[in-house]
Amino acid sequence: HFIKLMGRSASHIALECALQTQPNICIISEEVETKDMSLDDIVTYIAKIVADRAAKGNNFGTVLIPEGLIEFIPAMKRLIAELNDFLAVNANEFSNVEKSKQREYIISKLSKKNATIYASLPEGVARQLTLDRDPHGNVQVSLIETEKLLSEMIANKLAQWKKEGKYNGKFSAQHHFFGYDANVGLGLQGAFQSNVRSRTPH
Repeated sequence: HFIKLMGRSASHIALECALQTQPNICIISEEVETKDMSLDDIVTYIAKIVADRAAKGNNFGTVLIPEGLIEFIPAMKRLIAELNDFLAVNANEFSNVEKSKQREYIISKLSKKNATIYASLPEGVARQLTLDRDPHGNVQVSLIETEKLLSEMIANKLAQWKKEGKYNGKFSAQHHFFGYDANVGLGLQGAFQSNVRSRTPH
């Protein structure tokens, strides 16, 4: 279960939920920023825990993700800043590019490091970064489905590890987003646990 929790500018709700419910993994945005972790670092970290649990026969678990995680990943922050600057000036040119060629167009216009990161993103997230913008022309980061981004990239990494003989488990992600209900209910513990347990094999 990949569970995104309200908290764009701080991870205190995710942290409090983790303290009360003890999930298998809780990502803290501020820690990611302090350690200068990349998106791939986070994916590898979660995938390794999934693989280790699978080796013990535990093909289930929960991951808590703060809503604003993407903005705390230094490399993603730099990518978003460059996209904002580029599209603020070249929005009309970009809109005239055929939809099927827009991804390649953006990659060709970015710096080498940012182009590599952008190319590694799932198609849906890459499109969100270029199309879903606020009235000021900036990426609407809160609309990015971080939980789906991570689970898709983790699934790809686990599939690769399976080919290499490093992983023999089963992986199928379920996604949840607790917004204001998480904020209101840090008496959330009962609802949170019953929601997850109802979907988790025993």
